[in-house]
Amino acid sequence: MTPEYNEIANSWVLWVAAAPSLFFVFLQACLFFRKSVKTAKALGISDSQVKSAIRGASISSIGPCFMMLSGILTLMLYVGSPIAWLRVDFIGSVADALMEAAFTAQGMGITLGQSELDVNFLCAATIVMTTCGLPFLLFVSFFANKMDKVNKVMSGGNVKLIPIIGGGAMIGSFGALTMNFAYPLGANTVAIIVSAATMATIVIYNRKANLQWLKEWGLTICMIIGMSAAVIAK
Repeated sequence: MTPEYNEIANSWVLWVAAAPSLFFVFLQACLFFRKSVKTAKALGISDSQVKSAIRGASISSIGPCFMMLSGILTLMLYVGSPIAWLRVDFIGSVADALMEAAFTAQGMGITLGQSELDVNFLCAATIVMTTCGLPFLLFVSFFANKMDKVNKVMSGGNVKLIPIIGGGAMIGSFGALTMNFAYPLGANTVAIIVSAATMATIVIYNRKANLQWLKEWGLTICMIIGMSAAVIAK
């Protein structure tokens, strides 16, 4: 990134342009949190259980947030800080954002990390990344409150099937994302296998030990061990 490009990509104008969307995402998170607390009280869930859930979710998010932060630092090298934060705040997939930037560069005959970037690339990459991230935000904004109806339709009215369907959807979506990096065989494959083995070990061990801290830190531990294994393998 040349000094001229860096000045434009990190200019106050882009920070001002990105600020409303960033504020909207933070506001949305606050509204969801407030709604969750109210719903918990309506369902008779105690304050101690709510605090425990908040604490567990906060700790469990450390690992994924660390991965996102490391990816954002890479994305900043190509599109600057404002656009990087804007894209990842829409939907936290740094891999997708980097892929979108790479596809934009490829379409313009540019090689990321090798060619000098210009304002034309910045404009094109901003449009591509914003367009790809916008549907996720819009769907959550307009259809999140209608998911109860979707769950009833998919479960055929059987409430017991809802967590099973939700669990299957989570496994399917994250499994699909994981398998994209499993082949060709290499450091990514090692990271997947080691992380999966670590998670299985933690789950099996904690069925008897029932350690609260291990439940909360398990995901972060698996991610760190998987990353370390990938670095060693590479």
